[in-house]
Amino acid sequence: MPVIVVKARKGVLMTGEQKRVLIEGVAEAFARAAGDDGYKERTTVIIEETPDENWGSMGKPFGS
Repeated sequence: MPVIVVKARKGVLMTGEQKRVLIEGVAEAFARAAGDDGYKERTTVIIEETPDENWGSMGKPFGS
């Protein structure tokens, strides 16, 4: 069973509906890439949300 972890800044996905759409889309994309529609039902998607103070890019904290 595939497990896909999506990491995002906390607050980017504000609603449960946005998260549902992301989870469904990621599972569908994996199934399409694998060439087997059955993977949509067997794929686990985990969304990990990270607060801005724990997020950095190019050697700087987010927002700097």
